[in-house]
Amino acid sequence: MTPRELAAYHAGLRHAADMALIAAVELELRDDASELRQRAAIEALRGLAEGLKAESRPAEPSIQAAGAA
Repeated sequence: MTPRELAAYHAGLRHAADMALIAAVELELRDDASELRQRAAIEALRGLAEGLKAESRPAEPSIQAAGAA
């Protein structure tokens, strides 16, 4: 993957994470937000956003790769 493609991929992941958080907030603002089904959906969306943000961070160079350079 080229650096430009990789940057676009990471930007897409960050955008998807933001959209998941927006959806979670929308659910929290509903009248039925305290229902178990809604709480589960909110937590699932927050977990999805957290995972996407973690994946969108650039990988740390490994010790072997740093030593080889």
